[in-house]
Amino acid sequence: MPHMRRRSNLFLLLLVVGIFVLSAALIMLMTRQARAAATPDIGLPAGATCEVIREKVAEHGKAASLAWAIKQGFSLAQIRAARRCLK
Repeated sequence: MPHMRRRSNLFLLLLVVGIFVLSAALIMLMTRQARAAATPDIGLPAGATCEVIREKVAEHGKAASLAWAIKQGFSLAQIRAARRCLK
């Protein structure tokens, strides 16, 4: 009955791999939701709030603030999110 033993080993291997994949997917989903809950201003650079952005733009002007953001390497999506704070 070596054939039966091989099938049961294969079944156990597939079961372990399946549990691992499901666990990994669940962990990734939970951490993604935790990160989304931790950052209420989705799309803004880390640590930035609309209040801070409005204050700095008022202090330095739109052009200088945009040039600074580009120089610092912020993405266009982050710059767009920051612009939404100014409306």
